[in-house]
Amino acid sequence: MMKKKILMAVACLFLSATGVVFAQQRQQRSPEEQAKMRVEHLDKLLSLNQTQKDSIYNLTLSQAQQRATLRNDGGDRKANMEKFKQLQEMQAAKIKSWLTPEQVKLFDEQQEKMKERMSKR
Repeated sequence: MMKKKILMAVACLFLSATGVVFAQQRQQRSPEEQAKMRVEHLDKLLSLNQTQKDSIYNLTLSQAQQRATLRNDGGDRKANMEKFKQLQEMQAAKIKSWLTPEQVKLFDEQQEKMKERMSKR
């Protein structure tokens, strides 16, 4: 009976530690990785040309660096969330300025789907 309790405690500890490790790994993407992933996602969705890819990468990298700085500086979480939202809105507007009308339509649809997913959280 005692062995079962110890085994269960060890199993619970292992599972919770594994969850923490995965959560930390997810949060530790570098700004470069974030920018690369964003461009890859948009390229898959919108069939971007090289100029669009380069422009979006540079913009996304810059903003990922700004978000990382805000995150690392600490500060008021609510204020940081508002700044993140402003960065995201500026990014979307700038990206749309580089897209064709057909790509803008697809981009807007993707943004709407993302908003719906976020509101369900």
